[in-house]
Amino acid sequence: FVSNVSHELKTPLTSMKVLADSLVSQDDVPSEIYREFMEDIVSEIDRENKIINDLLSLVKMDRKSANVLNVTTVNINELLDLLLKRLRPLAAVRNIEIVYESMRDIEAEVDDIKLTQVVTNLVENAIKYNVPGGKVIVTLNADIDSFFLRIQDTGIGIPEEHQKNIFQRFFRVDKARSRETGGTGLGLSIVDSIISSHGGQIKVVSKPVADGEKFGETVFTIKIPLKHKK
Repeated sequence: FVSNVSHELKTPLTSMKVLADSLVSQDDVPSEIYREFMEDIVSEIDRENKIINDLLSLVKMDRKSANVLNVTTVNINELLDLLLKRLRPLAAVRNIEIVYESMRDIEAEVDDIKLTQVVTNLVENAIKYNVPGGKVIVTLNADIDSFFLRIQDTGIGIPEEHQKNIFQRFFRVDKARSRETGGTGLGLSIVDSIISSHGGQIKVVSKPVADGEKFGETVFTIKIPLKHKK
């Protein structure tokens, strides 16, 4: 784990050093080149910050004392309405439609801040790894004991051999694409930890885009108890 952390932190640092050395070694760098390099450095700093923040989240969840949830009774429908409203502009930029289907009004005992992190991560991924003209379908339902959240996308999909590994820390199906979209390889691990701390489960089923087809499919299904057990 330490080896993986070191590698992930070193990559943006190496990139920043190359960019900075290139500017320092040249005299009279044109302003447009200087600006372009500085924008690239800022981008790498943002990526480094994201990795560090994700690592801190994982460390906190690994500590028993920090695993205590701030549980309140939350209207899940209203929470999802608010979160998807915030995420729709991101989807619109990529010409992706977000569809929300709620089967019933649901209240549950959850940590709304941590559940927000779960939903935001999964829906953002569904947008990032989708294709133009695609959809993200969020479905909410419940039975007598638990509520179920289903997040389906029409994106590139996840190869079957990788599906069992996606909740591992730093695992990425496509490292180049993940870095391109700002992924750290820690998001799904954090999601899994949060759901587990709620006494819940998360599963994934995916079908990658086949030859000659435009859309694949990935479906994350979350099950969380309505009543939190301390």
